[in-house]
Amino acid sequence: MRYLPTAPSEDRALLDAIGVAQAEELLQGIPAQLRLGRELDLPGQCSEQEVLEQMQALAGMNTAFGSRFLGAGAYDHFVPAAVDQMISRQEWFTAYTPYQPEISQGTLQHLFEYQTLMCDLTGLEVSNASLYDGASACVETALMAVRLQKKRRTILVSAGLHPHYQEALCTNITPHEGLELVELKLKDGVTDLDDLAAKLNGEVAAVLVGYPNFLGCVEDLQVLAQAVHAAGALLVSVTQEAFAFGWLQAPGKLGADMATGEAMSFGNKLNFGGPYLGFLAVKDSQKREIPGRVVGQTRDLDGQVGYVLTLTAREQHIRRDKATSNICSNQGLVTLRANIFLQLAGPEGLKGLAEQNAAKAQYLQARLLELPDFSAKFSAPFFNEFVTQYRGDLQALQEACAQAGILPGLDLTPYAAEFKNCILWCATELNSRAQIEQLVEVLARVHSQVG
Repeated sequence: MRYLPTAPSEDRALLDAIGVAQAEELLQGIPAQLRLGRELDLPGQCSEQEVLEQMQALAGMNTAFGSRFLGAGAYDHFVPAAVDQMISRQEWFTAYTPYQPEISQGTLQHLFEYQTLMCDLTGLEVSNASLYDGASACVETALMAVRLQKKRRTILVSAGLHPHYQEALCTNITPHEGLELVELKLKDGVTDLDDLAAKLNGEVAAVLVGYPNFLGCVEDLQVLAQAVHAAGALLVSVTQEAFAFGWLQAPGKLGADMATGEAMSFGNKLNFGGPYLGFLAVKDSQKREIPGRVVGQTRDLDGQVGYVLTLTAREQHIRRDKATSNICSNQGLVTLRANIFLQLAGPEGLKGLAEQNAAKAQYLQARLLELPDFSAKFSAPFFNEFVTQYRGDLQALQEACAQAGILPGLDLTPYAAEFKNCILWCATELNSRAQIEQLVEVLARVHSQVG
């Protein structure tokens, strides 16, 4: 939005030109009882310097953490300065909504490249041009699975799926008449196979599992796929930490029919919780039901490579009640950042970064388990997150960490009775050995003081 200030003399000239004495006269069409009748209760005008000083004072009230061990869906990764520099290049500043390919080649090209990268990472054949975030992408994938499965109306959801994703599913799917969400129990942090076998029937359209799940545990997709496919259902993997694709085998190679989740970890900062980047990849046979947009590559009459929107239902824009989905936009800038980051890293670079995440999480867990108050909650394999049971004073732990400038893991107590005094820890490439040792030192001090 442009900043167009006007001086009082200019305001007066505008009113005189339309024959109005005061600006309030322009509101005569609004009933008096609906008007405020007074000035807005706002601070007086200040200079730019004064406003900046006030904002800096407010920012100074925030707690600054020198190290962070909190993940749970929002991950702190290093973002090269080249990403910020390259997203400002004019090649990408084409039309926001790329309906007209002749003026949207920059946008269409980077979306096509992003789709290609997501297909490589997920091991599936078609990806759309991004969705709003991981939770809404999860919802769209579940609804797509129901459309593909025709008369099947039940969706099985592993209890290991991110709680926020589960809430989004309940909010968006339960209003659909005839659709039913059924939760699958966990066993040692992963989906209980016996419970899955008991609930799989001819009504089940799809089974949604985390990969890794909310507790950091890595599901065995191959074993799950055998049971799910035997019942004629679809297996959907949901990944909230996209860096895991650099360490774990692609879900499509393990039997997942659809892969969805959150890709903000690629080149995007935490930004106080958003905007984020939902992704969805499916098999080629399923592409007609995919929500959002799909960009394709072609050649013009002169043989030059060009990019166009290939699959985007017109109903999504004009007949919403008959639409495949109400997703008719995408996270273009966030997607561009992910595209640039992945191309800068390359396959070996992403693998190396993921290896650092896994190694540092393993080291963090090993050091925590040396402390007398900590024990491992689960034995399932993990990527960069894991859960510990804590036998000490959790509030004292949190206060001690805050005083030391450390953001500890997530207290899982509010999520379920079985997770009382459990902590979900996360380590990324940004957590140095010195940070981990400082954390352990603080936690050991808490034990000695309380004991």
